[in-house]
Amino acid sequence: MRRGKLVSVICICFNHEDWIEECLESVRLQDYPQKELIIIENGSTDDSLQVIEKWIKESAGNLKVELISNQEPQSYLALFNQAIKNSNSQYVVDLSGDDVLYPDHLSLSVKMLELSRDAAFVFSDAYILDEDGVVKTFYDRKTGGDLVHEIEVNHIYEILVQSYYICSPTIVFDRAILLKEGGYDENLTYEDFDIQVRLARKYPLVFSDHVGVLKRKLSNSLSSRQYIPYESKMLPSTLMVCKKIKNMNETPSEMKALGKRILFELKHALWSANFEVATGFIALGEEIHLKSLTLLIYKLWARFKFDLSWLYTRIG
Repeated sequence: MRRGKLVSVICICFNHEDWIEECLESVRLQDYPQKELIIIENGSTDDSLQVIEKWIKESAGNLKVELISNQEPQSYLALFNQAIKNSNSQYVVDLSGDDVLYPDHLSLSVKMLELSRDAAFVFSDAYILDEDGVVKTFYDRKTGGDLVHEIEVNHIYEILVQSYYICSPTIVFDRAILLKEGGYDENLTYEDFDIQVRLARKYPLVFSDHVGVLKRKLSNSLSSRQYIPYESKMLPSTLMVCKKIKNMNETPSEMKALGKRILFELKHALWSANFEVATGFIALGEEIHLKSLTLLIYKLWARFKFDLSWLYTRIG
């Protein structure tokens, strides 16, 4: 086993009163023994803090738990970075207060990391639960449970550049590598796209074929509002990451993958009337010499600022 095996589960909670107890209990019930739980209550306006304190007092048992409580919300990315710096563990999990770990998630994930000595992180499958109570797996699976398609890891950098391929709550990071690469980029509003491509550029990633997490898909979450009309907070960060990718790319096929990502994000920026950031995506496309009739159409759309966001919100 490499460098010991302690896992730090860092749970950042913001207005997760309805789900935080189930989340924390799922950490306690992990069949992996060497774990610690760091809870950061990030200035919630509901009763999350009271629920957490009650759970620690009555249910945490022998689990090592540290609670940090903020009076006002702070940057999620900065909080996580500080937590990993203060930890002495070998592996790290970034767990939202509304998600749930299945009991064998840590043990199966650590096993894969121990078999892949240079990997930056391991990821797995997840159940996605929407607000209507519908549950489906992140990756398509057959009736018997087998994956419909093999999960590709050999060219995963290029895949991640082009599309959303990894369910981020399933990730277990190698803490030393994460720290070496600077952790989350605190200039962004969200973390997963950037950290995944940065680590995939330099290190192997490994997949564990198990369903490790229940992820709730909530209408008021940041990810669900990434293309909100006029004022998306995520699209400018996505543009920043795409600019980084331009500098990281090494092959024509990787640049082609970036071109596809640019067209995808540009489409949503235009439909949601986020015209300023749309102009940024157009400029980046031109910088990489993206040749596409679609790009020409999008340039006209951005130039004349056709606002179809009213339709976008209805069909989105």
